[in-house]
Amino acid sequence: MKYISSIHVYILIFLLSSLCFNISLKAEHNTSVDILYKSVSTYVIDSADYLDEKVSRWLGNDDVNNTCLLEPITNIYESNDTDIFFQNNKYLNETRDIYVRLRMDNHYYSRERNKIKFKLSARLPFDRCKKQFQLFFQDENTYADEVKSTDTSDGGVGIRYYEKERYGINSSYSIGLRSQSPYIRARYSFPWKYHSWKIEPVHMFKYSDKYYLEQETNIYFDKSINKEDLFRVQLHRAEGSKQEGIDYGLIFEYYLHAGKNSGLRLRQSFFGNTHYNDVYKNDKNYHGINNYVSSVSWRESILRDWLYYEIRPSVNYHKDYNYKPSYELRFFIDIYFGKYHK
Repeated sequence: MKYISSIHVYILIFLLSSLCFNISLKAEHNTSVDILYKSVSTYVIDSADYLDEKVSRWLGNDDVNNTCLLEPITNIYESNDTDIFFQNNKYLNETRDIYVRLRMDNHYYSRERNKIKFKLSARLPFDRCKKQFQLFFQDENTYADEVKSTDTSDGGVGIRYYEKERYGINSSYSIGLRSQSPYIRARYSFPWKYHSWKIEPVHMFKYSDKYYLEQETNIYFDKSINKEDLFRVQLHRAEGSKQEGIDYGLIFEYYLHAGKNSGLRLRQSFFGNTHYNDVYKNDKNYHGINNYVSSVSWRESILRDWLYYEIRPSVNYHKDYNYKPSYELRFFIDIYFGKYHK
């Protein structure tokens, strides 16, 4: 296995060397890399348009004006610029961007072996049908976000349907396949404002033949600071048919706008379970917080507006290890093809 990791490193070095050789900060955007990128990106958009047209015709396309006969959605999700830039799970659940993302994920954890993965994800909304449907794909080889992931996206491959807003509630429904296990999923959100705060409860139901019924609730409290920075408090709970007890969490985040194409995220998280099983101390009824996680993320677009890198060091104090520190470092390189945020 270590030989495979070495090959990944050599491939990465080769790709970065080739990129740096062909691109410089002041170079004109007509290098061989730019030509290749434009060709792939055009193919992604053309493929999405082709699928869009086929689906819209199947659902009742009007041949005269080439628009779907279904009623348009009058109120769609609007992710803020912070979620869009940092590509967090909330954005992945709500985005209407057309893109394919290639990600190199280098994951170092002090209690495990170093891991390097190349992952592919895609979002292909069908605009001719008023953005009601979306084809998605997400690599199954994903790692939890600083040990615990919240507001998780669909994963695997499938299709998502966006319902029109009803009584202020936004909803979406997904059917997909992940790890050879089919699943269905529903997500509901109810955003509203209270003075200078934007409050958004989000609830998800998911059923699969592997994990049976799972459900998760997240409540976001967002406050804009200086019109560019964002302070967020998140409450989390999750439970499942094959899970003992109920997971809960409290997360504080501060997103700092550091420049046109760069940003900083500070995060402090607290996680626990109502029926936590401490196998080391033979304590099966511990109800308190079992993990404290502190992390910092720096994300920046470099050389081109479709190329990003992100560095995310973190430290967690888990009850399994008697609250002794465990260190983690993640390094991402993202390449986007298609119509993505800029």
